[in-house]
Amino acid sequence: SYHGTNLARGPSGETRKKTYKSLYEAADCPLDKQLLPNYESLFFEPFYQLARQQFLAHEMEKAHEGETDLVSLLHIAPAHNLDFRSVTSPALKALNLGGCPMAIWKKLLLPPACFLSVSTESLFGGFSVEELPEMKDWLEYIYGRYTWVNEI
Repeated sequence: SYHGTNLARGPSGETRKKTYKSLYEAADCPLDKQLLPNYESLFFEPFYQLARQQFLAHEMEKAHEGETDLVSLLHIAPAHNLDFRSVTSPALKALNLGGCPMAIWKKLLLPPACFLSVSTESLFGGFSVEELPEMKDWLEYIYGRYTWVNEI
């Protein structure tokens, strides 16, 4: 579940803000700061996790981590996770950029193509270990955790 808890508050919140502030303030920040109401609007789940991961992907790309030229963030979540569809950041909700966090996130990104969100069902539904033996361990984990995915 996602609550409207502001993760920027308190001692832990101050540490969080300090940790990511330089990435947010960088000239090449992957977020559209003209559209984003303020830095603290990112400190509500799931936006906080998306920001952390997007900053990491951006820094990996800049450093050519693993000899890569492009690093994108892939978000995978069950479509049935209705709590995830709530916009918990009051400032981002006020932007009225879309009905769910993923639509808002995509609009905040520069460029939007560096992020993709897919449902667990659409990505893993219908795969079989026989068809993809190299994915055996991963598929067994997914089918064990989300038993309903294998029924699709």
